[in-house]
Amino acid sequence: MKKLKLVLFLLSITTSLLAQDAAPFQKIVLSPEHPNPGDEITITYNAANGPLANAMYVNGVVYTFDNFKWLATDITLKAAGDKKWETKMKLSDHASFINCVFKSDTIVDKGEKMPHAYMFAQVPGAYTGWGILRSRAFENEVPNVVHDSAYIADQVGLMWINYELQYHPESRKKIFYYGLKLKQLSSGQDQSVAIKKELRGLLADGNLDHTTQYDIQKTLSLLQNPSDKVFTDSVQKVLVTKYPLGVLARDKQIQEIVREVDFAKKVKLYADFEKNFPQNKFEDVYTDLESLFYDKMVKSIVYGYIVNNKDYNYALNSVKTVSFGNLLDYHWHLVSIPFDRDREGTEKASIETLKKYADIFMGEMEKRLTSVPKMYVGKLSLKEWQEQALQMMAREYFTYAKLAEVTKNYDVEEKYLAKIKPLYGYNDATYNEVYSRMLLRKGQTADAKNYMALAVKQNQVTPEMLASIKAIYLKEGGAEAGFDAYLQSLKSISNIEEHKKKVISELINLPIAGFELESSKGGTVKLADQKGKIVVLDFWAMWCGPCKNAMPGMQMAVEKYKKDPNVKFYFVDTQEYIKDYKAQTQAFIKEKGFDFNVLYDGKNPKTGKMDVAYEQYSKAFQFSGIPEKMIIDEKGKLRWMSNGYFGSPSELVDEISIIIEYLKSENKK
Repeated sequence: MKKLKLVLFLLSITTSLLAQDAAPFQKIVLSPEHPNPGDEITITYNAANGPLANAMYVNGVVYTFDNFKWLATDITLKAAGDKKWETKMKLSDHASFINCVFKSDTIVDKGEKMPHAYMFAQVPGAYTGWGILRSRAFENEVPNVVHDSAYIADQVGLMWINYELQYHPESRKKIFYYGLKLKQLSSGQDQSVAIKKELRGLLADGNLDHTTQYDIQKTLSLLQNPSDKVFTDSVQKVLVTKYPLGVLARDKQIQEIVREVDFAKKVKLYADFEKNFPQNKFEDVYTDLESLFYDKMVKSIVYGYIVNNKDYNYALNSVKTVSFGNLLDYHWHLVSIPFDRDREGTEKASIETLKKYADIFMGEMEKRLTSVPKMYVGKLSLKEWQEQALQMMAREYFTYAKLAEVTKNYDVEEKYLAKIKPLYGYNDATYNEVYSRMLLRKGQTADAKNYMALAVKQNQVTPEMLASIKAIYLKEGGAEAGFDAYLQSLKSISNIEEHKKKVISELINLPIAGFELESSKGGTVKLADQKGKIVVLDFWAMWCGPCKNAMPGMQMAVEKYKKDPNVKFYFVDTQEYIKDYKAQTQAFIKEKGFDFNVLYDGKNPKTGKMDVAYEQYSKAFQFSGIPEKMIIDEKGKLRWMSNGYFGSPSELVDEISIIIEYLKSENKK
C-alpha cells in the first residue's frame, strides 16, 4: 500500500507548529525512567502548586492508548511526602501512550495546557494518541479528559499523525481516518481525491477487522459532495459483499428491523439478526447507528410481545443479552411505573409479580456493574462507570427498596436505601419518608429524629414525617401549643427567604373568566360568587400520577387554612373519560382521607370531553398538562400559576401559603 500523502501538509509548517506543540513535558515521573509496555511502573505525581496541593487523599484514572484502543484504569495513590503521591501499576502489553487524571473529592487535576501524559515513542500509536487526545475533531471518540486549554489546532493534530507515519509506517491502516479528517479540516479544501485513493487501497485488502471496516464508514462521511455519492455507494456495496457478516451489514440490518412495521416480519428479521450478528462478536466496535437504533430495535421486539401477545417472558428471558440501558428501561416500565400507579391508587398491580420481575432485572443490572459497557470502554474507568451507573439506577433502586418494604424484606430495603442515600438523602421528600420510617421501625428514634430535622431544613417533608416529628416531640415532653414554633426552629431561615423571594417573583395580575361547576359536596360552585375570597384551584385527574402525588401537600394547605372563611380550595377533576369517574373519585378521596371540595369539570360542547374549564384556562393562559394550580385574589384576578409537581409536600404547602399570605397583606394596604 502506497504511503499516505499527509506529509505534504507537514513540510511547509513543521517549524511553526513545533513552536506551538511538542511531546508531553513530564509533569509526572515514571520509574523506571524509560519503561516498556508490560512493565510494572511507579507513577509519582507532584501536587505542589496545583489544584490538589492540599488534598488529603488522591486517586485517579490512567488512560492508555494500547494497540490503537483506549483503556481506562483506576489508580489509588499513597502520600510520598512533600506533596508527592505515588502508585504502582502494570502497563498494558501494547501501551504506546498514557494520560493521567488525578482527583480528590470533586477537585480534578487534568494538567491544564500540558496534560499529565507520557509517550512511549518506540511503540506504534504513541504519536497518534498524543495528537488525537487533544484534537477537538475527535473529542467524542476519545476519552474527554483534557483541559480546554490543552486542545490543539487541526494542523497540529495532523503533524502528530505525520510523525506516526514517519516513525511507524505500519500504523497506516490504523490511523488513515484520523489523518484524512484532520487534513480536510486543516486545509479547508475538498480532499475527495486523497480519500478515494486511500479507500480503494484499503478495500484491496480482503481481511479488514471490524475497526477498520468502521473507519472506512466514518471516512466515507467526509465526502459531502453530491458527486461523491456513486463512489460512496460502491464502497458500501463492496463492504457488504466482502463482509456479509461485517459492521456495515449489521448496521443495515438494524435499520431494516427498526423500519419494519409488521410485527411477525420484525420478529423473523430479528431472529436472523441474532444468529448472524451475535452481540458478543461485536464488542470491539460501537457505531453511531448502533448507538441510535440498537436499543430501540430490541425494545420494539420486547414491547411488541407484551402489547400484541401479553407475553412478558421474552423480556424476562432476554436479560442476559440486552444492554444495560434496556435493562433499566425494563425495570422502569415493568416494575417502577406499575408499582407507583398501584401505590397512588391509579391502577392495581400484583406485588408478587412485580417482585419477580424486579429480582430478575435488578440481579442482572448489578452483574453489569463489574465491567464497563462497550459504549464507555476507554472513556470511563470501572469506578467511574459504577458512579455513573448509580446515577442511572437510583430511581430503580428506590423502587426496589419500596417494593422490599411492602413485601417486608426489610434487610433488602435498608441495603438499597443506603445505596442511594448520597443522592436522595434529605433532598427528596418521598425518600425521606421511607428512610425515616425504616429508622423508626428499627427503634432508632434518635437517628430518625436527627434525620427528619435535617429534612425539615431542606423543606423536603411529608405529612407522615410531620406526624412522626410531632409524636417524638410530645413524647420528649414538648407542649402541644409549642410544636409549631419548634417546627419553625428546625427550618433554614435563608432557605425560607430564598423560596419566598422566588415564589413572589412569579406573581401575575390577570383577568380570569368565570365558571360554574358541579361540586362533590352538592350543588354547584360559581367563581363569580367567590369575590372577597382567595381561591385556590387545583386541576387534576384520577389517571394523573403527579396530581395524586401532590395531594398530601395540598391536604396540608387545606388543613392550615380550614378555619379561614376567606380562603377556599377547589379541586377540579378534569379530562376524565370513564363513565363512573365521579364514584371512583369519591372512593379515592375517601380512602386517602383528604378533605377536598372536588369540582367536576363540565362537558366541552366542541369536543364532548370533560374539560370545559380546563380548556378555557389552558388556552387563555397558555399552559398544558396537569396538575395545574391557580390562585385568584379577592378581586377576582389570577395572581399565580404553577404547573406540575416537584416532589415535596412541605415545599408545596409553603408555596401556597406564601402566595395566600402575600395576597392577604396586599389587601390590607
